[in-house]
Amino acid sequence: MKKANKIVYITLAALLVATIVLALLNGMDAQLKRALEENREFLITLDGDTAATVGLQDLIELEPQEFTTMLASSIGVPREVTLKGVELRSILQALAPKALEAQSFIFLGLDGYYSPLTSAEVYEAEKIYVCFSMDGEIMKSQSEGGYGPFLMVIRGSRFAQRWCKYVGELRVEN
Repeated sequence: MKKANKIVYITLAALLVATIVLALLNGMDAQLKRALEENREFLITLDGDTAATVGLQDLIELEPQEFTTMLASSIGVPREVTLKGVELRSILQALAPKALEAQSFIFLGLDGYYSPLTSAEVYEAEKIYVCFSMDGEIMKSQSEGGYGPFLMVIRGSRFAQRWCKYVGELRVEN
């Protein structure tokens, strides 16, 4: 066998192994995402470790607020919606207080979208909300054609492009 052929076969074998490993990792990730969506939960991770699992009942117990805002997306006409949710600072104070010392906050959607926030935004009063209800109804999940189960909203932002639909994780890092 020629040296060039050996290199090709070794390269193909290495690519095949890498593909299998990545597929297995992605499969585990997909199972976690599916479980979070089905259970109406999201994770708060602090420096790579799970600090809290937040469910719908947790948010209801934290005395959610109702507010009206404009939902402006790239695929539809802007419309006024009434959202119900809990301010991020309140969630962190109650369920992951060590996260309040962090500098980096990134919301990750179950669809792969992510939205980074500055610490100044997180600490600003009545700015960042995790919402679970829109126009008086619990949000539908992505698989049901909705924005939920959770939607991160930045109040006062002119456009909703930094909002994060289908929240699955809040990654917090120091």
